Amino acid sequence: MCIATKETQMPTDAPFILTPGPVVTAREVKEAMLVDYAPADDFIRAATATIREYLVGLANGTGSYECVPLQGSGTYATEAAFHTLLPPDAKILIVTNGFYGLRLKELCDRMKKRNVLLQLPMLPPPSARDIEAALDAHPDITHVALCHCETATGVLNPIEEIAAATRARGVRVILDAIASFAAFDLDAPALDLEAIVLSSNKGLESVPGVGFVIAKRASLQAAEGNSASLSLDLHAQWAHMEKTGQWRYTPPTHVIAALATAIRIHEAEGGVRGRHARFHRVWHRLVTAMRQRGFETLISDDHASPIVTTFLEPADPHYTFPSFSMEMRKRGFIVFPGRLTASRTFRIGCMGRITDADVDRLVEAIDGAMQSLGVQDRAPDRSNSPAGSAALHA
Repeated sequence: MCIATKETQMPTDAPFILTPGPVVTAREVKEAMLVDYAPADDFIRAATATIREYLVGLANGTGSYECVPLQGSGTYATEAAFHTLLPPDAKILIVTNGFYGLRLKELCDRMKKRNVLLQLPMLPPPSARDIEAALDAHPDITHVALCHCETATGVLNPIEEIAAATRARGVRVILDAIASFAAFDLDAPALDLEAIVLSSNKGLESVPGVGFVIAKRASLQAAEGNSASLSLDLHAQWAHMEKTGQWRYTPPTHVIAALATAIRIHEAEGGVRGRHARFHRVWHRLVTAMRQRGFETLISDDHASPIVTTFLEPADPHYTFPSFSMEMRKRGFIVFPGRLTASRTFRIGCMGRITDADVDRLVEAIDGAMQSLGVQDRAPDRSNSPAGSAALHA
Protein backbone atom coordinates (compact mmCIF):
# COMPACT_ATOMS: atom_id res chain seq x y z
CA MET A 1 0.00 0.00 0.00
CA CYS A 2 1.34 3.44 -0.93
CA ILE A 3 1.13 5.84 2.01
CA ALA A 4 2.69 8.84 0.27
CA THR A 5 0.32 11.76 -0.17
CA LYS A 6 0.59 15.09 -1.89
CA GLU A 7 1.43 16.65 1.49
CA THR A 8 4.37 14.26 2.10
CA GLN A 9 5.93 14.52 -1.33
CA MET A 10 8.71 17.04 -1.96
CA PRO A 11 7.18 20.26 -3.31
CA THR A 12 8.48 21.59 -6.60
CA ASP A 13 7.31 25.12 -5.85
CA ALA A 14 8.55 25.55 -2.28
CA PRO A 15 7.93 29.08 -0.99
CA PHE A 16 10.60 31.62 -0.05
CA ILE A 17 10.75 31.56 3.74
CA LEU A 18 11.16 34.84 5.61
CA THR A 19 11.11 33.45 9.11
CA PRO A 20 13.65 34.22 11.87
CA GLY A 21 15.13 30.75 11.31
CA PRO A 22 15.29 28.40 9.52
CA VAL A 23 16.40 30.76 6.81
CA VAL A 24 16.87 30.66 3.06
CA THR A 25 20.17 28.91 2.38
CA ALA A 26 22.63 29.18 -0.49
CA ARG A 27 22.48 26.58 -3.24
CA GLU A 28 25.96 25.36 -2.29
CA VAL A 29 24.73 24.66 1.26
CA LYS A 30 21.85 22.58 -0.03
CA GLU A 31 24.05 20.72 -2.49
CA ALA A 32 26.48 19.78 0.29
CA MET A 33 23.76 17.52 1.71
CA LEU A 34 23.55 15.37 -1.42
CA VAL A 35 26.35 13.09 -0.21
CA ASP A 36 25.85 10.39 2.44
CA TYR A 37 28.59 10.00 5.05
CA ALA A 38 29.28 7.42 7.72
CA PRO A 39 29.46 8.79 11.28
CA ALA A 40 33.22 8.10 11.57
CA ASP A 41 34.05 9.30 8.05
CA ASP A 42 37.25 11.34 7.88
CA PHE A 43 35.33 14.21 6.29
CA ILE A 44 32.88 14.38 9.22
CA ARG A 45 35.75 14.38 11.71
CA ALA A 46 37.62 17.11 9.85
CA ALA A 47 34.49 19.19 9.21
CA THR A 48 33.46 19.01 12.86
CA ALA A 49 36.90 20.13 13.99
CA THR A 50 36.95 23.00 11.49
CA ILE A 51 33.48 24.18 12.48
CA ARG A 52 34.33 24.13 16.18
CA GLU A 53 37.54 26.08 15.62
CA TYR A 54 35.85 28.66 13.40
CA LEU A 55 33.00 29.33 15.84
CA VAL A 56 35.36 29.77 18.78
CA GLY A 57 37.30 32.22 16.65
CA LEU A 58 34.16 34.23 15.91
CA ALA A 59 33.70 34.65 19.68
CA ASN A 60 37.39 35.61 20.09
CA GLY A 61 37.68 32.65 22.44
CA THR A 62 40.68 30.82 20.99
CA GLY A 63 42.80 29.48 23.82
CA SER A 64 40.29 29.84 26.66
CA TYR A 65 36.94 28.66 25.26
CA GLU A 66 35.72 25.42 23.71
CA CYS A 67 32.92 24.85 21.21
CA VAL A 68 30.75 21.81 21.85
CA PRO A 69 28.23 20.81 19.16
CA LEU A 70 25.07 18.94 20.00
CA GLN A 71 22.45 17.26 17.87
CA GLY A 72 19.20 19.26 17.89
CA SER A 73 17.98 22.83 17.84
CA GLY A 74 19.25 25.80 19.78
CA THR A 75 16.88 24.95 22.63
CA TYR A 76 18.57 21.56 23.00
CA ALA A 77 21.91 23.32 23.31
CA THR A 78 20.51 25.76 25.89
CA GLU A 79 19.15 22.90 27.96
CA ALA A 80 22.50 21.12 27.72
CA ALA A 81 24.28 24.27 28.88
CA PHE A 82 21.99 24.52 31.89
CA HIS A 83 22.38 20.80 32.71
CA THR A 84 26.15 20.95 32.47
CA LEU A 85 27.29 24.40 33.52
CA LEU A 86 24.88 25.02 36.39
CA PRO A 87 26.07 23.20 39.53
CA PRO A 88 23.46 21.81 41.93
CA ASP A 89 23.61 24.87 44.19
CA ALA A 90 23.27 27.41 41.35
CA LYS A 91 20.62 30.09 41.40
CA ILE A 92 19.85 31.76 38.08
CA LEU A 93 18.50 35.21 37.33
CA ILE A 94 16.55 34.95 34.09
CA VAL A 95 16.21 38.29 32.37
CA THR A 96 13.40 38.50 29.85
CA ASN A 97 11.74 41.17 27.76
CA GLY A 98 10.10 38.80 25.31
CA PHE A 99 8.86 35.33 24.46
CA TYR A 100 12.19 33.52 24.19
CA GLY A 101 13.43 34.72 27.55
CA LEU A 102 10.43 32.96 29.06
CA ARG A 103 11.63 29.73 27.45
CA LEU A 104 14.77 29.99 29.58
CA LYS A 105 12.50 30.12 32.62
CA GLU A 106 10.60 27.05 31.41
CA LEU A 107 13.84 25.11 31.01
CA CYS A 108 15.01 25.97 34.53
CA ASP A 109 11.65 25.07 36.02
CA ARG A 110 11.58 21.70 34.27
CA MET A 111 15.09 20.97 35.48
CA LYS A 112 14.19 22.18 38.99
CA LYS A 113 16.99 24.73 38.97
CA ARG A 114 16.52 27.55 41.45
CA ASN A 115 15.73 30.69 39.54
CA VAL A 116 14.40 34.22 39.73
CA LEU A 117 12.59 35.80 36.80
CA LEU A 118 13.24 39.46 36.05
CA GLN A 119 10.37 40.21 33.69
CA LEU A 120 10.80 43.55 31.94
CA PRO A 121 8.74 45.41 29.36
CA MET A 122 9.77 45.10 25.73
CA LEU A 123 11.38 48.55 25.89
CA PRO A 124 13.52 50.08 27.14
CA PRO A 125 16.02 47.18 26.98
CA PRO A 126 17.43 45.77 30.22
CA SER A 127 19.96 48.06 31.86
CA ALA A 128 22.78 47.60 34.34
CA ARG A 129 20.55 49.23 36.93
CA ASP A 130 17.86 46.56 36.38
CA ILE A 131 20.39 43.78 36.84
CA GLU A 132 22.00 45.35 39.89
CA ALA A 133 18.62 45.81 41.59
CA ALA A 134 17.74 42.15 41.03
CA LEU A 135 21.13 41.02 42.33
CA ASP A 136 20.71 43.24 45.38
CA ALA A 137 17.33 41.62 46.06
CA HIS A 138 18.79 38.13 45.65
CA PRO A 139 22.47 38.18 46.67
CA ASP A 140 22.73 34.38 46.35
CA ILE A 141 22.29 34.48 42.56
CA THR A 142 25.23 32.77 40.84
CA HIS A 143 24.30 33.03 37.16
CA VAL A 144 22.38 35.27 34.77
CA ALA A 145 20.71 33.94 31.61
CA LEU A 146 19.20 36.10 28.87
CA CYS A 147 18.63 36.38 25.14
CA HIS A 148 20.92 38.65 23.15
CA CYS A 149 18.26 39.29 20.51
CA GLU A 150 14.55 38.68 21.06
CA THR A 151 13.25 37.40 17.73
CA ALA A 152 9.71 37.81 19.02
CA THR A 153 10.22 41.56 18.59
CA GLY A 154 13.63 42.23 17.07
CA VAL A 155 14.92 44.03 20.17
CA LEU A 156 18.68 43.72 20.66
CA ASN A 157 19.63 43.66 24.32
CA PRO A 158 22.78 45.52 25.50
CA ILE A 159 24.96 42.61 26.55
CA GLU A 160 28.03 44.82 27.09
CA GLU A 161 26.27 46.86 29.76
CA ILE A 162 24.71 43.82 31.39
CA ALA A 163 27.97 41.84 31.40
CA ALA A 164 29.79 44.72 33.05
CA ALA A 165 27.27 44.69 35.90
CA THR A 166 27.49 40.93 36.43
CA ARG A 167 31.28 40.83 36.12
CA ALA A 168 31.62 43.39 38.90
CA ARG A 169 29.80 41.01 41.24
CA GLY A 170 31.34 37.73 40.11
CA VAL A 171 28.07 36.48 38.59
CA ARG A 172 28.38 34.30 35.49
CA VAL A 173 26.43 34.90 32.28
CA ILE A 174 24.97 32.30 29.92
CA LEU A 175 23.97 34.12 26.75
CA ASP A 176 21.35 32.83 24.34
CA ALA A 177 22.80 34.18 21.09
CA ILE A 178 20.88 31.76 18.90
CA ALA A 179 19.47 34.57 16.77
CA SER A 180 22.43 36.93 16.79
CA PHE A 181 25.59 34.85 16.60
CA ALA A 182 27.69 35.27 13.44
CA ALA A 183 25.98 38.58 12.62
CA PHE A 184 27.04 40.60 15.68
CA ASP A 185 30.42 41.00 17.36
CA LEU A 186 30.55 38.97 20.58
CA ASP A 187 33.87 38.99 22.39
CA ALA A 188 33.45 36.22 24.94
CA PRO A 189 36.61 36.89 26.97
CA ALA A 190 36.09 40.66 27.07
CA LEU A 191 32.51 40.15 28.24
CA ASP A 192 33.63 37.33 30.56
CA LEU A 193 30.76 35.16 29.34
CA GLU A 194 30.39 31.74 30.90
CA ALA A 195 28.82 30.41 27.72
CA ILE A 196 27.26 31.40 24.41
CA VAL A 197 24.51 29.27 22.88
CA LEU A 198 23.91 29.29 19.13
CA SER A 199 22.53 27.17 16.32
CA SER A 200 23.34 26.32 12.72
CA ASN A 201 20.25 27.76 11.07
CA LYS A 202 20.29 31.47 11.87
CA GLY A 203 23.18 33.88 11.27
CA LEU A 204 25.38 31.09 9.96
CA GLU A 205 22.79 30.51 7.21
CA SER A 206 22.89 26.74 7.31
CA VAL A 207 20.17 24.16 7.89
CA PRO A 208 18.67 23.17 11.26
CA GLY A 209 19.96 20.22 13.20
CA VAL A 210 22.96 21.30 15.30
CA GLY A 211 23.17 23.54 18.34
CA PHE A 212 26.43 24.73 19.88
CA VAL A 213 27.67 25.89 23.25
CA ILE A 214 30.85 27.95 23.36
CA ALA A 215 31.94 27.69 26.98
CA LYS A 216 34.94 28.55 29.10
CA ARG A 217 37.32 25.61 29.00
CA ALA A 218 37.88 25.81 32.76
CA SER A 219 34.12 25.69 33.39
CA LEU A 220 33.70 22.68 31.12
CA GLN A 221 36.53 20.89 32.87
CA ALA A 222 34.88 21.56 36.23
CA ALA A 223 31.45 20.42 35.06
CA GLU A 224 32.05 16.68 34.94
CA GLY A 225 29.13 14.87 36.54
CA ASN A 226 26.85 17.92 36.73
CA SER A 227 24.41 16.84 34.03
CA ALA A 228 21.42 14.74 34.99
CA SER A 229 20.93 14.00 31.30
CA LEU A 230 22.93 11.45 29.34
CA SER A 231 22.52 12.90 25.85
CA LEU A 232 22.62 16.56 26.96
CA ASP A 233 25.89 16.27 28.86
CA LEU A 234 28.23 18.83 27.29
CA HIS A 235 31.21 17.72 29.33
CA ALA A 236 30.85 14.13 28.16
CA GLN A 237 30.37 15.24 24.55
CA TRP A 238 33.40 17.51 24.72
CA ALA A 239 35.63 14.95 26.42
CA HIS A 240 34.67 12.29 23.86
CA MET A 241 35.36 14.63 20.93
CA GLU A 242 38.70 15.68 22.36
CA LYS A 243 39.72 12.04 22.78
CA THR A 244 38.37 10.50 19.57
CA GLY A 245 37.48 13.32 17.18
CA GLN A 246 34.02 11.77 16.89
CA TRP A 247 30.55 12.50 18.22
CA ARG A 248 29.35 10.32 21.10
CA TYR A 249 26.15 9.41 19.31
CA THR A 250 25.11 9.39 15.66
CA PRO A 251 26.00 12.81 14.23
CA PRO A 252 23.71 14.69 11.83
CA THR A 253 26.14 14.10 8.97
CA HIS A 254 24.23 15.98 6.29
CA VAL A 255 23.87 19.00 8.55
CA ILE A 256 27.59 18.98 9.31
CA ALA A 257 28.38 18.91 5.60
CA ALA A 258 26.00 21.81 4.99
CA LEU A 259 27.45 23.85 7.84
CA ALA A 260 31.02 23.26 6.69
CA THR A 261 30.03 24.89 3.41
CA ALA A 262 28.08 27.66 5.16
CA ILE A 263 31.05 28.75 7.27
CA ARG A 264 33.24 28.97 4.17
CA ILE A 265 30.62 31.30 2.68
CA HIS A 266 30.47 33.27 5.95
CA GLU A 267 34.24 33.74 5.99
CA ALA A 268 34.34 34.72 2.31
CA GLU A 269 31.63 37.33 2.91
CA GLY A 270 33.80 39.06 5.48
CA GLY A 271 32.81 37.18 8.60
CA VAL A 272 30.64 38.84 11.21
CA ARG A 273 30.96 42.34 9.80
CA GLY A 274 30.16 41.30 6.25
CA ARG A 275 27.16 39.27 7.35
CA HIS A 276 25.88 42.10 9.56
CA ALA A 277 26.24 44.61 6.73
CA ARG A 278 24.13 42.52 4.37
CA PHE A 279 21.43 41.87 6.98
CA HIS A 280 21.31 45.59 7.73
CA ARG A 281 20.99 46.47 4.04
CA VAL A 282 18.08 44.03 3.63
CA TRP A 283 16.42 45.30 6.82
CA HIS A 284 16.73 48.95 5.77
CA ARG A 285 15.35 48.30 2.30
CA LEU A 286 12.40 46.37 3.71
CA VAL A 287 11.54 48.83 6.48
CA THR A 288 11.78 51.83 4.14
CA ALA A 289 9.49 50.22 1.54
CA MET A 290 6.93 49.10 4.13
CA ARG A 291 6.77 52.52 5.80
CA GLN A 292 6.21 54.10 2.41
CA ARG A 293 3.13 51.88 2.16
CA GLY A 294 1.70 52.91 5.52
CA PHE A 295 2.97 50.05 7.69
CA GLU A 296 4.53 50.79 11.07
CA THR A 297 7.25 48.90 12.88
CA LEU A 298 6.72 47.74 16.44
CA ILE A 299 9.98 49.24 17.69
CA SER A 300 12.03 52.26 16.73
CA ASP A 301 15.16 51.90 14.64
CA ASP A 302 17.50 52.73 17.52
CA HIS A 303 16.44 49.57 19.37
CA ALA A 304 15.91 47.32 16.34
CA SER A 305 18.19 44.58 15.09
CA PRO A 306 18.55 43.74 11.40
CA ILE A 307 17.62 40.13 12.07
CA VAL A 308 13.85 40.28 12.09
CA THR A 309 11.39 43.14 11.73
CA THR A 310 8.10 43.14 13.57
CA PHE A 311 5.28 45.12 11.95
CA LEU A 312 2.05 46.23 13.57
CA GLU A 313 -0.92 44.67 11.85
CA PRO A 314 -3.37 46.93 10.01
CA ALA A 315 -6.49 47.86 11.96
CA ASP A 316 -8.52 47.61 8.75
CA PRO A 317 -11.34 45.09 9.41
CA HIS A 318 -10.57 43.28 6.14
CA TYR A 319 -7.20 42.19 7.53
CA THR A 320 -6.52 39.01 9.48
CA PHE A 321 -3.15 37.33 9.74
CA PRO A 322 -4.39 33.88 8.58
CA SER A 323 -5.84 35.38 5.41
CA PHE A 324 -2.76 37.56 4.85
CA SER A 325 -0.48 34.56 5.38
CA MET A 326 -2.48 32.51 2.89
CA GLU A 327 -2.31 35.25 0.27
CA MET A 328 1.43 35.59 0.78
CA ARG A 329 1.94 31.85 0.41
CA LYS A 330 0.02 31.94 -2.86
CA ARG A 331 2.58 34.51 -3.99
CA GLY A 332 5.51 32.35 -2.93
CA PHE A 333 6.42 33.78 0.50
CA ILE A 334 6.10 32.64 4.11
CA VAL A 335 5.96 35.25 6.87
CA PHE A 336 5.56 34.63 10.58
CA PRO A 337 2.86 35.72 13.05
CA GLY A 338 3.88 37.85 16.00
CA ARG A 339 4.70 36.40 19.41
CA LEU A 340 3.04 39.15 21.44
CA THR A 341 -0.28 38.96 23.23
CA ALA A 342 -0.54 42.69 23.91
CA SER A 343 -0.17 43.84 20.33
CA ARG A 344 -1.18 42.43 16.96
CA THR A 345 1.97 41.95 14.89
CA PHE A 346 3.57 39.94 12.14
CA ARG A 347 7.27 39.30 11.56
CA ILE A 348 9.52 39.23 8.53
CA GLY A 349 12.98 37.76 8.87
CA CYS A 350 15.93 39.57 7.33
CA MET A 351 18.39 36.70 7.78
CA GLY A 352 19.29 34.26 5.04
CA ARG A 353 20.30 34.52 1.42
CA ILE A 354 18.02 37.47 0.69
CA THR A 355 18.87 39.92 -2.08
CA ASP A 356 17.62 43.41 -2.87
CA ALA A 357 15.56 41.86 -5.67
CA ASP A 358 13.98 39.43 -3.19
CA VAL A 359 12.93 42.36 -0.99
CA ASP A 360 11.38 44.10 -3.97
CA ARG A 361 9.47 40.94 -4.93
CA LEU A 362 8.31 40.55 -1.33
CA VAL A 363 6.96 44.09 -1.12
CA GLU A 364 5.18 43.64 -4.43
CA ALA A 365 3.61 40.44 -3.06
CA ILE A 366 2.48 42.29 0.08
CA ASP A 367 0.86 44.94 -2.11
CA GLY A 368 -0.98 42.22 -4.02
CA ALA A 369 -2.06 40.44 -0.85
CA MET A 370 -3.46 43.61 0.66
CA GLN A 371 -5.31 44.41 -2.55
CA SER A 372 -6.83 40.91 -2.66
CA LEU A 373 -7.97 41.22 0.94
CA GLY A 374 -9.47 44.65 0.35
CA VAL A 375 -7.22 46.33 2.92
CA GLN A 376 -7.20 50.06 2.19
CA ASP A 377 -5.55 51.39 5.35
CA ARG A 378 -2.35 49.78 6.68
CA ALA A 379 -2.25 51.89 9.86
CA PRO A 380 -2.41 49.93 13.13
CA ASP A 381 -4.71 50.25 16.10
CA ARG A 382 -2.53 52.42 18.34
CA SER A 383 -4.69 51.80 21.39
CA ASN A 384 -3.37 48.24 21.55
CA SER A 385 0.26 48.71 22.60
CA PRO A 386 2.70 46.28 24.23
CA ALA A 387 3.25 48.40 27.32
CA GLY A 388 4.38 46.75 30.51
CA SER A 389 6.29 47.14 33.72
CA ALA A 390 9.16 45.39 35.41
CA ALA A 391 8.49 42.50 37.76
CA LEU A 392 10.77 40.26 39.79
CA HIS A 393 9.45 36.75 40.46
CA ALA A 394 11.26 34.45 42.84
